[in-house]
Amino acid sequence: MKKAISSALLLCIMASYSTSGMAADACEVVLCMYGKATGNGGNECHSAERTFFNIVTKNKHGFLPDHTADARKSFLLECDSADPAIISQIINKFGRVRG
Repeated sequence: MKKAISSALLLCIMASYSTSGMAADACEVVLCMYGKATGNGGNECHSAERTFFNIVTKNKHGFLPDHTADARKSFLLECDSADPAIISQIINKFGRVRG
């Protein structure tokens, strides 16, 4: 139980740290990542894509794809105007991918 609480706390801290210093805002990232998911991405989206793929969750054993997807989804949900179906599509395609 203590390990689960520690893991959840670590995830929250990492997610808040990852989103606090981001160059692109969540709505820009949603727009660009949706374009990338549908094959319509552009050069102007480089910063937004980098912001998305820089959200990574690790532990002492390495990359945690499910936790990374959750952290990325939390960041994208900061864009209130984004359609949840689009966010799900982005996460399904790129959420568990290493940057």
